[in-house]
Amino acid sequence: MKSKILVIGDEALVTGFNLAGLSDSVSVNEQNFAKELESALAKPEFGIIIVNEKMLANIEWRLKKKLDSIAYPVIVPMPDSGGTSTEGDEIKKLIKRALGFDLAAKK
Repeated sequence: MKSKILVIGDEALVTGFNLAGLSDSVSVNEQNFAKELESALAKPEFGIIIVNEKMLANIEWRLKKKLDSIAYPVIVPMPDSGGTSTEGDEIKKLIKRALGFDLAAKK
């Protein structure tokens, strides 16, 4: 089965990905972000979930711990329209955790 990409974030993030051709998206605010993220985690059709980085940083510790312990789906934090990413090489680490090896490692 082919995995889908889901975008969960503020209106600007969702609109940007919709314009790029992604149709699976949920526009949220700070108050309902965690609920929507947990709901998405329970849906096996989503292999990648793109989320608003600032909203992700503000979730409760139990959900953070759950996200740290899973390899699938891959959660990709994206900076909002107000600034640059604070995650650095986070996407590279997420891919390594999901695949079990580092794609960028030199032989």
